[in-house]
Amino acid sequence: MEKPGVTAIILAAGYSERMKQFKPLLDLGGRPAIERVISAFKGAGIADIHVVAGYCKEKLIQALAGLSVRIIINDRYAAGMFSSVQAGVKSLDSSSEAFFLMPADVPLVRPETIRYMVDVYSRRREKILIPVFGTRRGHPPLVAGRFAGPVIDYDGENGLRGVFGLYNADIVTLPVPDSNILLDMDTPEDYASLRERLQRINIPTAAECDVIMSDIHNVTDAVIGHCRTVAAVALFIADKMNRRGCNIDRELLMSAALLHDLAKGRPDHAVESARIIRGMGYPAVAELVETHMDIIPGKGETVSAAEVLYLADKLVSGDRVVSLKEHSGRAVDRYGDKAEVVGRISIRYENATAILNRIEAQTGALNISSRIKAGALP
Repeated sequence: MEKPGVTAIILAAGYSERMKQFKPLLDLGGRPAIERVISAFKGAGIADIHVVAGYCKEKLIQALAGLSVRIIINDRYAAGMFSSVQAGVKSLDSSSEAFFLMPADVPLVRPETIRYMVDVYSRRREKILIPVFGTRRGHPPLVAGRFAGPVIDYDGENGLRGVFGLYNADIVTLPVPDSNILLDMDTPEDYASLRERLQRINIPTAAECDVIMSDIHNVTDAVIGHCRTVAAVALFIADKMNRRGCNIDRELLMSAALLHDLAKGRPDHAVESARIIRGMGYPAVAELVETHMDIIPGKGETVSAAEVLYLADKLVSGDRVVSLKEHSGRAVDRYGDKAEVVGRISIRYENATAILNRIEAQTGALNISSRIKAGALP
């Protein structure tokens, strides 16, 4: 299906009163916040980008030089954000079938989220599409062009929320696996949190993993339960290793464990899960997930996060922690009449045992097998 012509309207005209600094030009990872917003839209394939300026417009115009955006001046910015919304919507031309409305102080929304919204909109035109994370609505809404007139003409209360309230039947809420749609920087504390979040932007949070599994891909409760137990076992092992001087990235490992069976039930599900995750913008997570079924163990002392995930997966049957021998035995009982499959099971058991031995040699007192028998693992 042909995709609609979409314009991004970025609202950057306000006073930034609570921040005490002009928010669009605050540094985020070596770039102004507004440049990150613009890059997100460009990364999603949107070329028609309008930036509404007002307060500090000279500094903003200078900062935007060379970024190939259209600058719209809102001389009424003192009237509030909705005046900037109206100025931006007035700037639309006839080629704009729909438009995003994005405050410049919501700078970490992923390009993949914007692209996903456009893809969904292309199948549900003439609507107002609002991204949702969990139960909370966030930014940016994607609005059908037919609502441009009502936005421009509206003079009631509550600004854009008031306009949307007139068209509740046309609003579609869309779950997205991106908590950044909720993160603005109204205050210095918000700004500090965003800077911290930026450091791990390429790793989904546990909450984002839950949305990916439950709301986006409708994975069964049984598979989700298995993934959560694998994550608990993997983090137990990683913590023991890190106390002995190893450097396993807990966040990366946790995310990979929570998502590793995303495509369970499909052919070659480890590779398919990795493909989906990579498409979401998480290549490091995908790399671990891709080898959770079959891996070539390392030979040296260093044990990788991918090997920890591989081992943890072999220590869990359903949502129950088991020994490697029990896990392998159950698989053989299930596929005993298929020699090729049994051969792969044997190799996986040998690889997992080799990884376990290296971990226990390195940590000295992990004793996973004994802990399983004693019920001491999660």
